[in-house]
Amino acid sequence: MTFKAADVITTLQGDTVTVAAGPVAAFESIKQLGLNGGGYFGVNSAHPFENSNFFTNIIQNILHVLLPIATVFAFGFYLKRKKAAWMIFGVMTLGFLIMLVPTLFAELKGNPAITQMGIDQSLGNMEGKEVRFGTAASAFWSITATASMNGSINSMHDSFMPMSNAMQLIGIMVNSLYGGVGTGVLCFFISMILAAFIASLMIGRTAQIFGKKIEAKEMKIAMLTFLLHPFLSLVGTALACSFPSLTTTTLNNPGFHGFSEMLYEYTSASSADGSGLEGLGDNTPWWNISCGIIILLGRFLPVIGAVAVAGLLAEKKYLEDTVGTLKTDTPIFGFMIFCFVVVITVLAFFPALVIGLWENIFQRDEYRIF
Repeated sequence: MTFKAADVITTLQGDTVTVAAGPVAAFESIKQLGLNGGGYFGVNSAHPFENSNFFTNIIQNILHVLLPIATVFAFGFYLKRKKAAWMIFGVMTLGFLIMLVPTLFAELKGNPAITQMGIDQSLGNMEGKEVRFGTAASAFWSITATASMNGSINSMHDSFMPMSNAMQLIGIMVNSLYGGVGTGVLCFFISMILAAFIASLMIGRTAQIFGKKIEAKEMKIAMLTFLLHPFLSLVGTALACSFPSLTTTTLNNPGFHGFSEMLYEYTSASSADGSGLEGLGDNTPWWNISCGIIILLGRFLPVIGAVAVAGLLAEKKYLEDTVGTLKTDTPIFGFMIFCFVVVITVLAFFPALVIGLWENIFQRDEYRIF
C-alpha cells in the first residue's frame, strides 16, 4: 500500500526493472467485498502485491461471499422468516458444492495430455496457477468467484481443465447463487417466485409466497427477468460468431474452445461477473462496446424487474397460511427451486455449453465422462 506509482530496482544481474506499485490494499478490499472483481494489476489476485500468501488468499475468499450471504439472512430477518433464509442458503450452498467438487477433482487429477509427456502431475494441473496457492486453493477460488459474481481471479481460468471450465460457466449461467447480479438474493428471489407459482399449480394449491398471492402480472415480469440473462448471453455470443472478422481474429484458441471463450465472455458480462477465459484478446472496440452494453443491461434490468415484482406484492393484502398454502420455507420447496433453476438453465444454455466443450469432454478418450 503506497502512493508511489512505481519503484525502479536493480536486479542481481545488474538490469534495471520498473515495478508497478500504488494504493493496492485499498482497492483490494473494495474489489473483493464489493463484488467488483477488477484487479489493480492485470493478473488480478495472482499478483503478489494483491494476494501475497495463503492467508491473504483465505481472507479474500471469505470476502467473496461475505456480503452475498449476509443479504440472504438480512432478507429473512426483515421478512421475519429466518427459516426461509436458511432454506435459501442451503440451496445456494448445494449448488456451490455441486460445482466445486468436480472442479477440485479435475484439477487435482492433472492434465492427461501432460502426463503422457512424462511430466510429473502429482501437484495436479498447475498450468496457469501460482505455486504459493497450489491447485486446490486456485480451484476453490475459481468457484467462489463465479458463484458470487465477483469475477476476480488468482489463476488463469483458460488454463483449467474442460470440466472445471464447465463448472465455472455453469456458476455464471445459473446467476442465482451467492451473488446473483452482485446482490446475493435478487435473482434467487425471482427464481422463488417462479418456482412457487409452478409448484402450486402442480399440486393444486394457492400460488402465494410470504403471505402474498402470485398472479399473472408478477409472473410475466419475473419470467422476463429470469430469461433476460440467457437472452443477453446467447445473443451476444451469436452476434460475435456472425462477425468473425471482428471477433475470431482475437482468439488464441480457434474451434470449440474459442467458442467457449466467447460464450464465457458474454455470459460473464451479462451476469456482472467479470472473469474470462483470457485466451480471448478482448481489448478491441467490438468486445469493449458490445460487452459494455450487455453489462449495463444485465446489471440494471433485473433490478428493475425484481423491484417491480416486490412493489406489486407489497400492495397486496397479506394472507395467512392455510392448509391449502404451499409452504415456501421448507427443504421440499428448496428442492423445487433447485430443480427449477437447473431445468431452466439447462434448457437455455446446454446446447451452447455442449458445442463449446464437445471436443474436450466428449470426443477425447482421456476426458470422456460418459
